[in-house]
Amino acid sequence: MCVPVAILAAATLVANEFETVLIDSRLPGWREKLLQELKKNPLCAGLTSITGSQIKYSLEISKFIKAHSDVPVVWGGIQPTILPEETLSNNNIDIIVMNEGEISFLELARRLDKKESLHGIKGIWFKENGKIIQNESREYLDLNQLPNLPYEMIDMQYYLPLFKGRRTLYMETSRGCVGKCAFCSNIVYNNRQWRAMSPETVLERIKLVYNKYGINSFYFIDDNFFVDLKRARKIAEMILEQSLDIIFEVQGIRYDSALQIDDDFLGLLYKSGLRKVHLGAESGSQRILDMVGKGITINDIINVNRRWAKYDIVVQHNFMAGFPTETIDDIKATINLIYKLKNENPHAMTSPICPYTPYPGTALYQEALDNGFTKRKTLEDWIEADYGDSIWISSSRGNLLKKIFFVTLFLESEREKDMLSSSFLKLGFAIYRKIAHFRLK
Repeated sequence: MCVPVAILAAATLVANEFETVLIDSRLPGWREKLLQELKKNPLCAGLTSITGSQIKYSLEISKFIKAHSDVPVVWGGIQPTILPEETLSNNNIDIIVMNEGEISFLELARRLDKKESLHGIKGIWFKENGKIIQNESREYLDLNQLPNLPYEMIDMQYYLPLFKGRRTLYMETSRGCVGKCAFCSNIVYNNRQWRAMSPETVLERIKLVYNKYGINSFYFIDDNFFVDLKRARKIAEMILEQSLDIIFEVQGIRYDSALQIDDDFLGLLYKSGLRKVHLGAESGSQRILDMVGKGITINDIINVNRRWAKYDIVVQHNFMAGFPTETIDDIKATINLIYKLKNENPHAMTSPICPYTPYPGTALYQEALDNGFTKRKTLEDWIEADYGDSIWISSSRGNLLKKIFFVTLFLESEREKDMLSSSFLKLGFAIYRKIAHFRLK
């Protein structure tokens, strides 16, 4: 289980002025803890949610709060930012914080504490006499001006999954992405605005948890870590200069950025501790790549995979299927590319082939509507979005995509090491992996 970065970020500033308690619903006993806090009549209760199944759990908590108190319920995160009216129309939600919430949430708490009007607080929407009120948007934040996440609010022992045998902390060093991918909700949430901590700030935060908690492995969950290659190089150089014995994994990197990393730079990254990167390949069909605005070619994917094979860095290529107009030949091209990448790089991994889901505000959303997608009307309607909602796909094709997703879950032995602790489960995973390869081919 990973650190709840979004909730810790929301608490970063408010916790300095108000008593703030973090309750993780993934841990046992959360209802009892929440009920105990509700009896103290707090200013508000804040939750965060992305689109999909997380809505179900956030709604469950919101209903619990409403059943046991009159405390205002505040939602933040991707889902309310993308669909504010649908979110606020739910009777269990009173206020939403749009986009980045650190300053907006602090100003909200100050107003609630003084029982003042919520009008004029940038970055929030709220309900007043049954009417939805939309305040002015807030400017994006300078991440260097924010303090460290308040890790003292959580018991770290629960939040450090293993990566290559080391306890690993999820950490954010930048926000946003400059890409134009037509399917991606990040464009709506961050408006293609990339903001980053300086190398000095990044190292300061690494050293803080390195010294305080003995953490020596990091997963940088940035949307796009390598937008500024000079910044990335400087971070790697400073890790080596300060003799930090760490390894790290990077969630976000585009192929066009990876192509600009020469052998010297790649060697520097490896020496500083880089051991895994995630890249969005999406499809093995050039037609699909062009349609979704990736701005790359199949050869770009292949060339990055070959060049990075020189180092023991896991290169995970992530794929999807079920796009509007996608054909069986397009899906076959994706499967063929997966095997080509794995054959040409012993360190290459691929994600399960995930189903595409249309998100409002994205360029591909209109294409989905034109192909028969029916707009969801309520917050609850979006709970199933994790599992794809491709109405333009026949039931037989839909079943095929579900089978492909399931089978591709088992392709990677690396995934087995990261996800499973039981020897019995590992054995079962390894046995089925051979069957999975046979079925996929």
